[in-house]
Amino acid sequence: GFCTRKDAIIMAAERLRAAVIGGGLGGAHGYAYARAQECELVAACDIDPVALGRFFERAEIARGDIAEYTDYREMLAQENLDVISVATPDHLHTDPVCDASEAGVRGILCEKPLATTVEDADRMVEVTERNGTKVSVDHTRSFIPSYQAVRQAIRAGEIGGLTRIIAHMGGKRSMLFRNGTHIVDLVCFFADAAPKWVIAAHERGFEDYGPVYDGKGGKDPQFDPGSTLIIEFANGVRGILNSAKLTPQFSECDLQGPGGRFIIDDQRCRAWKCDEPEGTPREVAPPPERGYAQPFGENLIPAVQELAQMIRSDAPSSSPVRRGRDTVEILLAALASQEAGSAKIELPLPRG
Repeated sequence: GFCTRKDAIIMAAERLRAAVIGGGLGGAHGYAYARAQECELVAACDIDPVALGRFFERAEIARGDIAEYTDYREMLAQENLDVISVATPDHLHTDPVCDASEAGVRGILCEKPLATTVEDADRMVEVTERNGTKVSVDHTRSFIPSYQAVRQAIRAGEIGGLTRIIAHMGGKRSMLFRNGTHIVDLVCFFADAAPKWVIAAHERGFEDYGPVYDGKGGKDPQFDPGSTLIIEFANGVRGILNSAKLTPQFSECDLQGPGGRFIIDDQRCRAWKCDEPEGTPREVAPPPERGYAQPFGENLIPAVQELAQMIRSDAPSSSPVRRGRDTVEILLAALASQEAGSAKIELPLPRG
């Protein structure tokens, strides 16, 4: 529609001041903020000047267009920010998220996994909820329309309820925490309930990995196992998840109920329906939403736009912090299960 000068002034005044902490993955966040009309990217921060330079390359914005910092606390104090992305290494999300919340930042998009200990995840939940800070976790598929459409179809009863989720993630970066967190969270996204127990068996070479994550920032596959998991949820849904290196690079979810089945990946969706419960399935048209995965920065544009709506109109998150916390607990339960000879680990995990 036609936009008057007055409309443009109002829109500019309402744009949310955005910044990014972390110059590596943060470049894709910067790309999204710079292209979402709801936001104005004003600053970026990294302790490493080289990483900060890579931020501008990946964000595809000119150096000098925004402020640069090497101390995120200084950036929080100086920039009067509405939203931030935290894209630091896996084990270094907690302090920036909590400090931003305490500083009055209204919305936070945190990279995955939310944390690498349940204690850190719980602290982030407690601080942000106490301050009323809106938080989403960058489990990217949560924001992709095709995945959202399939979940809505399941919620609407199109396959008679969900009973089984068989999920795969392949390729050399199918590490339990680094990229496996995406597929674990996707299982939680579709299961729509709290996890109750976990059984896990790591790939060969990681039998003695131990119960504590030691991914060293999440960049090297040799420090983070692939693993096969069974996850039971409170509503009776059971997820069977295979995160495996030495396999083709792909991810996929097979979602089954008594009345049918969906198989979805980043490029397509197929659907089957049964004429009677537990009957013979026949292939049918999938849900009509055809928006599939785009390059990483493009995938983040809906995430930052949704964060703006969470702030402005209290819209729900497609990837809420409490589900991100449950995902962390499942990952750590997988480590505990392997340590105990692939024993069943009941949730919640004991503290301390």
